[in-house]
This record gives sequence, C-alpha cells and structure tokens, in this order.
Amino acid sequence: MQEKKWYVLYVKLNHEKKAEKRINDLGEDITAFCPTRTEVRVWSDRKKKIQVPLLPRMIFVHTTEKVRSKVFHIPGTLNYLYDQGKPGIVRDEEIEFLKNQVETLDIASHSVEAFEPGTSIDLDSFGVDNQEGIILKSNKNNLWVALRSVGFVVKLQIN
Repeated sequence: MQEKKWYVLYVKLNHEKKAEKRINDLGEDITAFCPTRTEVRVWSDRKKKIQVPLLPRMIFVHTTEKVRSKVFHIPGTLNYLYDQGKPGIVRDEEIEFLKNQVETLDIASHSVEAFEPGTSIDLDSFGVDNQEGIILKSNKNNLWVALRSVGFVVKLQIN
C-alpha cells in the first residue's frame, strides 16, 4: 500500500473552499485541507466576519500518488504544484502547524508573493540596508539577486 502524502493543489480563484468540500466528499482515500482565517468585511450597512483562505488559489490534498488525479474531475481544480519536475510534497508537521495555529494567530493582513525572475526586491529583510535588487532566478532555497549599484550578483539563502 502506498503512503499518503500532502500535495499542494492549485485551484481557480475563490474556489478554494468549494474544492476542499468536494474533495472531502470523494471518500476516505483522499482528503483536502484549506487553511483559513477570519476577516471582518465592512459594507455600507453592516460588518460581517467571514472565513478567507490563507493561501489564495491553493489547497492541500492528502492522498497516495495513485489516487491524486481524482481531483481533476472537480470543477475549479487546475494542477498540482511541481518542484523540479516532481510533485511538491508538504511535511505532516507543517500541515499540523497550520491546522493548530492559524486560528490562534492574530493576523491583521498577509500577502503571498512568489520570487519571480525580474521582480525588484527590497533587501532589508536579508540584512542589507537601503539596497534593492532584481531577482535573476530562484529555486527552493536560494535567490540570485543582481545589485545594480555595485555591479554584483548575490546568492541569498532563504528558508
């Protein structure tokens, strides 16, 4: 019997919770998890607390390699995340952290950004004061950033 693993599934925007429910309705051999947070939305006549996905367009699917293609029969599912040609796998500890901690965290706002080549990045968070660079390329743990002011390419290790 194959071991179940957590995969990252891309879905259409605003389909995260619907896809999670439909995947969970498929059966015992496949489950989905969409981490959410509570957000207060304000309209002209009222305020309302709603659950919004923490990671837009992404849900986690717990299944075996053999069964994971079942999700593509569900409307709104797009593709799995791949890393160097292999399906991206999330560790059980990371999923447990999300399940246990996301609701207890007091998050005012958040953003999710990909390190795309050509993107300008502020290097203050990497310990380089008052410096911007352009991302040349990236992989799982490293960024190669061009520093135009000094004419160098710097390799930054990220976690």
